Amino acid sequence: MSRLHYKKRRIRLMVDFSQRLKRVRMDRHMTQAQVAKKIGVTASMVSSYETDIRLPSYDVMIRIADLFGVSVDYLLGRDNKRLVDLSRLTDEEAAVVCGMISLLEQKKGE
Repeated sequence: MSRLHYKKRRIRLMVDFSQRLKRVRMDRHMTQAQVAKKIGVTASMVSSYETDIRLPSYDVMIRIADLFGVSVDYLLGRDNKRLVDLSRLTDEEAAVVCGMISLLEQKKGE
């Protein structure tokens, strides 16, 4: 792989990562400071991740993925699947959530 190709690929990963991190953070109504505290970095580090200045270490990226219930591949733009943790719901509550997701998918397909 040429240096130019590698550099372009890294820039694309940074952009995908920064946009997805900001999206999942805002979806959870969390501030950068709140995220920073939960993953063990400073708020300015979270800001640098969201503004394409730097990528987190692998360890921090895994903590971010765990915090938001998404995969590292999702954060890097390699996968569009988002996960929903239903483990704390009753079977009936989980069925309602699954039913709502099905309805939304059907509506989107129309």
